[in-house]
Amino acid sequence: MADSYVPVHSFLEGNADFHPDAVAVVHGEKSTTYAEVEEQANRLAQLLIERGVSRGDRIGLLADNSLEYIVGFFGILKAGAAAVALSGANKVRTTRQLLADSGAVALVTRAAQVRKDLPDLVRDLADLRLAVLDRANPQWELPDNFQLVTAGEVAACADNRPQVTVRQEDLAAILYTSGSTGIPRGVTLSHRNLAANTTQILAYLHLQSDDSVLVVLPFHYSFGKSLLLNHFAVGGKLVIDNRFAYPQVVLETMALEQVTGFSGVPSTYAILCAKTDFLTRDLPHLRYLTQAGGGMAPSLVSRIQEAFAGRAKVFIMYGQTEASARLSYVPPDRLTAKRGSIGIPIPGVELRVLREDGAECAAEEVGEVVAQGDNIMSGYWNDPQETSLVLGPEGLRTGDLGRKDADGFIFLVDRIKNMIKAGANRVSTREVEDTIAEVPGVVQVCVIGVPDELLGEAIEAHVVAEPPDGLSENDILGYLHKQLALYKIPRKVHFHEDLPKHPSGKIIREQLKNPPQ
Repeated sequence: MADSYVPVHSFLEGNADFHPDAVAVVHGEKSTTYAEVEEQANRLAQLLIERGVSRGDRIGLLADNSLEYIVGFFGILKAGAAAVALSGANKVRTTRQLLADSGAVALVTRAAQVRKDLPDLVRDLADLRLAVLDRANPQWELPDNFQLVTAGEVAACADNRPQVTVRQEDLAAILYTSGSTGIPRGVTLSHRNLAANTTQILAYLHLQSDDSVLVVLPFHYSFGKSLLLNHFAVGGKLVIDNRFAYPQVVLETMALEQVTGFSGVPSTYAILCAKTDFLTRDLPHLRYLTQAGGGMAPSLVSRIQEAFAGRAKVFIMYGQTEASARLSYVPPDRLTAKRGSIGIPIPGVELRVLREDGAECAAEEVGEVVAQGDNIMSGYWNDPQETSLVLGPEGLRTGDLGRKDADGFIFLVDRIKNMIKAGANRVSTREVEDTIAEVPGVVQVCVIGVPDELLGEAIEAHVVAEPPDGLSENDILGYLHKQLALYKIPRKVHFHEDLPKHPSGKIIREQLKNPPQ
């Protein structure tokens, strides 16, 4: 891999220079060129600098997927600052906590995103002194020393590139993810980390300027951020559709915009396959599908692979936020032979499977997956204790148990923290989930351990079926008794209309363990 990397906003600048009229973003009826994104990002950066933002400052970015998010992200980087990715799904209390923890000096957002909550968001935050958004609400009562800047003032700023020196080791983004204690922790990603991972991913996806992707994953999530950077690095096009609650509508956008790629987490594909004609729809322009964000059941992978055979390549991938996004992938031509694998390391990444004493495991021996590469974070923001738990001389400890076969392909067993200790046995939730997913009609599944006086932990499964009344508990358990050892069989199967999910589409396991009262 390269010894040095350009700043992340150079992806935008290079295409604005050489392909200014190429479409960068499509959202609904609106198309925006690279030149237009560049101009707007420059104006925002100039405004931030004029209002006192300095190199190394952190700036909160709170917006749904939109042109405004993209302009905000690159504008923050052009000012020499770092974008603190915030989710609109969070309550005010959580957003305040993250703004305070990051020491954000400004917030870039939209009036529709904060509605009446802006005064509560910014109240008594010592570092936060500025908010930039499209329009103001006359009912907001803000502190006397707080600056509020609207779109008109941004548009009046110069559109030339700021002369700010940004180094590859400078902080580019903080992405918050849950910690071992349940408290969000800020993953710090430098320009080097993000640029390296973008280069690594492009080395196997081979995206070109004529590629486009339908984006349903939020940009504040590492997978969504990766889609943004991968396509802006090559001059490709992002087609945004935030209506995945209506999956058939999203599929219509996929066909109408003739995208060449689509990316999702396991639940994304499970819903598309169950509730739309995704597997049979004629999508002649679609050339690749990518999946990450958790293990997808091999049975679902096979259905998708078979449906798109000869039409589109299917890339099964693995990564973590702490790795900027991606760590491994399964080459599409090995997908059948390596069913259930997370694949081989992406270019520029080393993956090893280690024993507890740090020694490397033998082939097929289970240990923790550990990663090294230019894409690995430097640590958690202001949290050396959490950092020390995952980063060491050997690299990033992923928290995933896995084994490596004789060909170097890695197969995950489970998250260490998800392993269920049922009496004297250790049960992989992933194995049970994958087996349940083989039952026709199962759309989503999550297996958890619950306290049990006799066993310590007992196994329970949470399932979404299509049609909703098409399966019974006996259907599930009867199939499992034919496939699994008795100690791996759940004591109870709960059926739901849907499972709780993060905005990224990942199932919130903790909410099933401890449902809201």
